[in-house]
Amino acid sequence: MSAPRKASSASPISESMRGANGMPAASNGSVNGSAAPWLLVDAGNSRIKWALAPAVRPAHWRAASPSFLASGAVDHAEWRTLATQIRAGWSALAADTSATSDTEDTGSQTGGRHFAPNAAPLAIGQGGQHDGFICPAPTGVWLTNVAGEAAEQAVRMTLQTLWGMASSDWLQVLRASDARAGVRNGYHTPSQLGSDRWASLIGAHAAWPGEHLLIVTLGTATTIEALRGDGDYLGGLIAPGPALMLQSLAQGTAQLPTLDATMPSGGQAFARSTTEAILRGCAAAQAGLVERSYAQLEAQLGAPVRCVLSGGARHALAQTLALPFTEHDQLVPAGLYEVALDATKSSAARATEPHTPADASRDAGQARGGV
Repeated sequence: MSAPRKASSASPISESMRGANGMPAASNGSVNGSAAPWLLVDAGNSRIKWALAPAVRPAHWRAASPSFLASGAVDHAEWRTLATQIRAGWSALAADTSATSDTEDTGSQTGGRHFAPNAAPLAIGQGGQHDGFICPAPTGVWLTNVAGEAAEQAVRMTLQTLWGMASSDWLQVLRASDARAGVRNGYHTPSQLGSDRWASLIGAHAAWPGEHLLIVTLGTATTIEALRGDGDYLGGLIAPGPALMLQSLAQGTAQLPTLDATMPSGGQAFARSTTEAILRGCAAAQAGLVERSYAQLEAQLGAPVRCVLSGGARHALAQTLALPFTEHDQLVPAGLYEVALDATKSSAARATEPHTPADASRDAGQARGGV
């Protein structure tokens, strides 16, 4: 992969920088002649996470270990710093590649990757031209959101802060559908599947195509997904996550303490103190759910299954499971990237077909709503 290029000094965003579907025009927001990255955003129950991904899939790209150009996260209460954080990551990327704009990346999976810290909020429109650095318009913006309307509005306001009022219309909100990027939705009502789970399925299938997968995401909730190697989603399970399980136990009992989600590893199967009994009990419940689901899926398919652990609380379970597993900490953005690239291919295919007013109306509706 070529090293990322220095950001160009593009002018502040304007109507001329938007394509017909409300997204940034392909010729704008370039990085030293190359298209600017995709901005991928995941609004989860606890945090808003983001990543910058190459506009075109690099030859060395592996969905099993994605090398995003920059990434970060903020708590929902700190959403006003999201624009500052994205801009800081983009600025650091541009500064880093400015010194190496004529060199080739040696293939390191971490080369050019930046994790942006929290910082003070920016004013509306300030992010595009602050401190001499002009944040280029992205190739596009995709969002998964399970945190409600307020979270989506926070992301739209972040875009406005970085690129002006019109940029809010660039946002593409992923919603589960019958099929996408090689994955077929097995829900009776496909739209009921959470967009983050849908993106995780797509990311996992891209990472291990042809393999049967049990995808375990541990966060505020623990979700388990069964995905066949051919891309058929067989269904899933939802349970309280490690921290929520501990909290509910403390809140529902009179004398049990509130504990964090640091699950124990090794030692005796049965605890000899109340604190340890709570921790080991919740750890056993989480592990038992995963191990039972794993055994059931292998029996159902009659073939080996890969267990994939993801989510911010996965470390609470990693030392407890009595089965082999693979860790992946970015399934949602990896899936969003596949969706973005798939949508680009679909748009290119439609562009070669006769275009009618009905097509234009449909495209405009997709740009405003979910896709």
